[in-house]
Amino acid sequence: MAAVTGAELPASDAALRTLVSAPIDTVSLIDYLKRFQVVTDLMQTPEQLRIAGYDMVQTAAEDGLIYLETRFAPAIFTEKGLSIREAIAATLEGLHVGAAEFGIPVNAIICAMRDRPLDECIDVFQTAAEFKDQGVVGLDFAGDEYNHPTIDLVDAIRAGQATGLPFTIHAGEAGPVDNVVVALTMGAKRIGHGVHMSGFPAAIAQTKAAGATVEICPTSNIQTKAVESWSDFPLSEFLSAGLKVTVNTDDRTVSNVTLTDEFVTLRKQFGLDWSLMERLTLNAIDAAFIDESQKEALRTKVLAARKTTTA
Repeated sequence: MAAVTGAELPASDAALRTLVSAPIDTVSLIDYLKRFQVVTDLMQTPEQLRIAGYDMVQTAAEDGLIYLETRFAPAIFTEKGLSIREAIAATLEGLHVGAAEFGIPVNAIICAMRDRPLDECIDVFQTAAEFKDQGVVGLDFAGDEYNHPTIDLVDAIRAGQATGLPFTIHAGEAGPVDNVVVALTMGAKRIGHGVHMSGFPAAIAQTKAAGATVEICPTSNIQTKAVESWSDFPLSEFLSAGLKVTVNTDDRTVSNVTLTDEFVTLRKQFGLDWSLMERLTLNAIDAAFIDESQKEALRTKVLAARKTTTA
């Protein structure tokens, strides 16, 4: 990506890794988000975005994924003159090439950023909807939740809903449980992170009643201090309450983590057995923004893996 524009990078992979990955003792979500800058500075041309899209699929293939819903925020890619539409189109092109080469079904969730003007966020969602037939399956709000609560985003969420695309909203990560409640009230189908629902049974009950899925991101939540320690991580609380929980990487580069790593970590920290890992994976399939026939094909692959492992 750097070679496309002749940008300079540290000479060693180790030095670059230090720049783009957050340590476990990251101070906050804001500190975590700073690590993105080195990479997003190199995602400002169509060719760079095609490379990035392709690489996301290659990384997923190496991790053993059988389906990927990746997400990206196109407004971040417009600093050198690209339009929102051009940024989405180029990234999708890279994803499609990767999907064809590695044999993984791939779709995209388009994010607006909480700290950017609402008019831009509305434009992002409305433009994303133009790509429904090219793999865009959902919308999201990401970014600085602490300073930009969900209630302030309602007009943009309504505009996004008008496109017919479903929402997953980052909430209850750096901000209070109120953000989760507002997201659910606005019809979000999935909640990104949601860990600050812990200790609030009414919000947990509302999430369950809504049939919403909670996308936990264990490593990221420890790094950003969304939870202080593994003993505070609410996996058992959420599962005991009957919530639909899925396991996610958040950002693979900044957290320097794979989905396999996340499952291994949960195994070490909470003693997850195979059946629970399978349940979490089936939850992810149930919550995917795809049709039922595609979900059933994925379930068949997961259940086949169970038989192979048992044998």
